[in-house]
Amino acid sequence: MAKLRSSRVVRQSPVIERAKPRVDLGQLRRKVNLSQEEMARLLGTSWVTVSRWERKRAVPRSDARARLHRLQRLLERIGDSLPEGELLRFLLTPHPLLRGYKPADLLQSDYSFEDLVNFVESAKSGDMT
Repeated sequence: MAKLRSSRVVRQSPVIERAKPRVDLGQLRRKVNLSQEEMARLLGTSWVTVSRWERKRAVPRSDARARLHRLQRLLERIGDSLPEGELLRFLLTPHPLLRGYKPADLLQSDYSFEDLVNFVESAKSGDMT
């Protein structure tokens, strides 16, 4: 098995964490028209790291992988509800109905992510009370 450089350590273990399907980061990033720098900002890492992940020179650590899966789920929920070019602004702008947090900040944990998903679903249904 080829060695892939993790963001922290080099792993050689044949055991692969496969609880969730792998996300094709490059495909996801291009689908929503984000640069590597913008995607890195959303995932809390550097553009260089995003580039390494896309080129399979490194693999995301478990916390980054979880944020990536949450982002993918969020983007599926948002769908085409936002005008083109507004996704990044939405994700990086604090919102009073999210207790002043930026939606991107709520990708950090499953608990806060559920609040974000509920917010998006309420917004899509027009029920923002």
